[in-house]
Amino acid sequence: MKEVSNYWEIFSLNEKVLVTLTVLFFVSILFSLSLIIIRRDHSRKKKKFKENYSKHVEEHLFSIAFDNRTLEELQQEKLFKKYWKRRSYKRLFLKELIKLHRLYGGEIAVKLQQFYTHSGLIQLSYYKIRHRKWYLKCEGIQELSELEINKAAGVIFKYTRSENETLKMVALIEFLHLKGLEGLYLLKNYKNPLNDWIQLNLLESIKEKQMNKVPDFGYLLASKNPSLVIFGMRLMVLFQQSQHLEAIQNLVNSPYRKVQLEARNSLFALSFEQEQTEDCR
Repeated sequence: MKEVSNYWEIFSLNEKVLVTLTVLFFVSILFSLSLIIIRRDHSRKKKKFKENYSKHVEEHLFSIAFDNRTLEELQQEKLFKKYWKRRSYKRLFLKELIKLHRLYGGEIAVKLQQFYTHSGLIQLSYYKIRHRKWYLKCEGIQELSELEINKAAGVIFKYTRSENETLKMVALIEFLHLKGLEGLYLLKNYKNPLNDWIQLNLLESIKEKQMNKVPDFGYLLASKNPSLVIFGMRLMVLFQQSQHLEAIQNLVNSPYRKVQLEARNSLFALSFEQEQTEDCR
């Protein structure tokens, strides 16, 4: 060791720096190569996992949906019982169950919903909601909403006040999916801003779902939240609630410029719709 130390002292300062940098360079290359190998190995294992599990999951999901098989019956199979203990298998099972639920309605959808709650897969969704990562919270909220878990509406509503705009939007959309348009009444004292991006996504979601029960949105015009007033007017135009023309006319003099502009646009749209209706008569 002493000989090495003496040998090192022979080098000048510049040479020492050069040697050190060279060593660090090669170490960084080795580190990068190790990371690439680890990632490739992880990808390979992930691919193999999907290939092994996917067919098994598909077969058992169809047996639940079309052959009325229960979790207790499935657990009589040794392979299923072995796989069901693995969290990774349950995550894939839940993912595929969601996909199947989106394709079918009626009795099949109900069977899948029942399996979701009875099997404990619902706890995976609640786990995601409790996770610190916002995109996992979004996934959990969407899963609970997709499978019509109405009792989760209160948990979902809590995230409508999130500072993360995407999480807030997803929570609002899925809350309305579970509670219907009448659920908007809970927003009457809502203090958080609803930007145009969130509002447009909410309106598109409402159009797609074709909700039958449409309440009177007059209460939104009395909100102290300007963005909620704007959203209320947009809902009135969407559902042609022309009985509020006078209240909207008063908003033309609002101290908020965006409210003024939306009031003018809404007046034009509702007046036009009213004239068209009268002409048809």
